[in-house]
Amino acid sequence: MAGSVAAAGGSGTLVERLAGYWAAARFDDMPAEAVRLAKRFLLDTLAAGIAGSHTDVADKAVAAARAGTETTAGSGVLWGRSDTLPAPQAALVNGTAAHALELDDFGGCGHSGAVVVPVVLALAGRGGTSGREALMALLAGYDLAARVLEGAGGYRPHNDLGWHSTGTCGSFGAAAAAARILKLDRAAFADALGVAGSFTGGIWAFLADGAMTKRFHPGKAAETGLSAALLAQAGMTGPHHVLETEWGGFFSTYARNSATPDATLEGLGREFRIDRSGMKPYACCRGLHACIDALLQIMQETGSDSRAIRAMIVHGNAQFCRQFDRLQPSNLLDAQFSMQYGLAVAATSGRATLDQFQPSRIGEPEVRRLMAATTLLADRTIKNGEYPPLEVVLADGRSIERHVLFAKGAPQNPLTDAELDTKVASLIDPVLGPARRREIAAAIARLEGLGDVNILTRLLVQSPRERAA
Repeated sequence: MAGSVAAAGGSGTLVERLAGYWAAARFDDMPAEAVRLAKRFLLDTLAAGIAGSHTDVADKAVAAARAGTETTAGSGVLWGRSDTLPAPQAALVNGTAAHALELDDFGGCGHSGAVVVPVVLALAGRGGTSGREALMALLAGYDLAARVLEGAGGYRPHNDLGWHSTGTCGSFGAAAAAARILKLDRAAFADALGVAGSFTGGIWAFLADGAMTKRFHPGKAAETGLSAALLAQAGMTGPHHVLETEWGGFFSTYARNSATPDATLEGLGREFRIDRSGMKPYACCRGLHACIDALLQIMQETGSDSRAIRAMIVHGNAQFCRQFDRLQPSNLLDAQFSMQYGLAVAATSGRATLDQFQPSRIGEPEVRRLMAATTLLADRTIKNGEYPPLEVVLADGRSIERHVLFAKGAPQNPLTDAELDTKVASLIDPVLGPARRREIAAAIARLEGLGDVNILTRLLVQSPRERAA
């Protein structure tokens, strides 16, 4: 299955070649743009995680982590909280918190930041990790996570089979980030990837009833990858053919009819897959964003308010309808995956930020009217990486269709620095306050100059005074 790929990271299996590059890569050889993106995604992920640190799902993850270990303290800081846990459990909790409100990044393996960043900071909490090494670990993690998904054929084919790519492919990224922090050599690095791939997983069953496991998948992937790297460091071997072996390999098992193994190594060392991730301006699944952007554009251009909307029609495909046609959302996750709800609150408020989803606006008459007036059709062919167009029918009879190819926050249409700062402030300030948020941002801005990343991790802890407030 391996196919012919230009030499990258030496010879060998796919994970050996990936490991060969990232075990030896030097910070001074990293493009300035990749480093800039790593800092932005670090800040964005920390903001999402701090905002999600006291959600119900994060509390349950903390309780389970404490119940499962005799050591209830450790080197891993719990973002936005006042306690610590051993590194694997801290990565699990922080990854869960980062995804708890559907505000973490997208693209890559699905939600790469919630998988990779918790691993880097949990291990860096032991002390002695420089800012440069942390940035290298972030870049390695984002790169591996995205490359494995590309090798599986891309997001749509892999996820359409029922796999949640953040869980399945994210574990590889987490293992790569951990292996880089632990300074594993090529062979041990490949072992870490092999161990991670042997126990990775994540399925979309949560959509049937809005179960919490969706939030948990990035945290579990982070824990799996981190533990895999620790096992490799201790001498545990992992299958070096984990990706391409014909029977029992990741691609043959998880992507039997869609795998494109050559894509795993394409541009390795020249192209850095962190540039495939984007940032969310809206607090809902990325699948809704293009239609929300289309709706807001149409309303602005026509001078219409919600009352002028007679109907909204999303022209998608069968899988899109299966995933986002949710007329009766019963909880936050349901609402964040409901096209009807997302469009209705955006039409009435002009935004789709967290306050539109929590608390729920489902009982408001205008929201209910707009939801009932929204239809999802399986009448189009949607290419991998694209989202459906939206048709808005106005009360005066006009029908306007808009197809947004790159919704706000996409790599091709990124958040500006000012927009990112506004998002970060809205998420961190209620938990840690504006002064601490400014310190966190300043530490990240100078990260490559930090001798020890603990300068940053210490800023993520909630003080007793902040907790009481």
